[in-house]
Amino acid sequence: MRQLNILKAILDLFWFFTLIGAIGVVVFLPFYLFGFVVDIPIKIKGQEIATNDVFSKIIVFINVVSGLLFLYSIYLLRKVVSLFQKREIFNEEVVKLFNLIGQLVIATSLISNISLFIYKFVEKDSADLNLDLGSYDSFLISISLGLFFIVISAIFKIATRMKEENELTI
Repeated sequence: MRQLNILKAILDLFWFFTLIGAIGVVVFLPFYLFGFVVDIPIKIKGQEIATNDVFSKIIVFINVVSGLLFLYSIYLLRKVVSLFQKREIFNEEVVKLFNLIGQLVIATSLISNISLFIYKFVEKDSADLNLDLGSYDSFLISISLGLFFIVISAIFKIATRMKEENELTI
């Protein structure tokens, strides 16, 4: 169970620092969206959002929402690890949380990548698909990770049912 404690500590650390950043972004976002002159360059996944027009602001807003949804998935993962620490492993809440985490990871990856693809296509007049095969921020890795959580949810659902059946037969 030492690994579980290390995982919980890492997730808590990540959650704390990302939450501080998210609060900063949420405070900054209205200034950016409602026309205050902001000379801070904005980069999303290495793509600089250079203009201050309505389309660029929509792209930034969509990506902020995507980031907040990802932060929520980390919060849910912390809840799962907390349940594991309490030895509540095979129950319906864990199944639902794993499934929701998987859906959120897939949704945030799709939202972020599609919005940046559209931005590049409209603003830069070029369409490119960057898979980042050697990166942990890869689109394919994100989708795979989301699907992995959904598969884990299905496995835990089967195990939960088997545990219930086993308890009934005793």
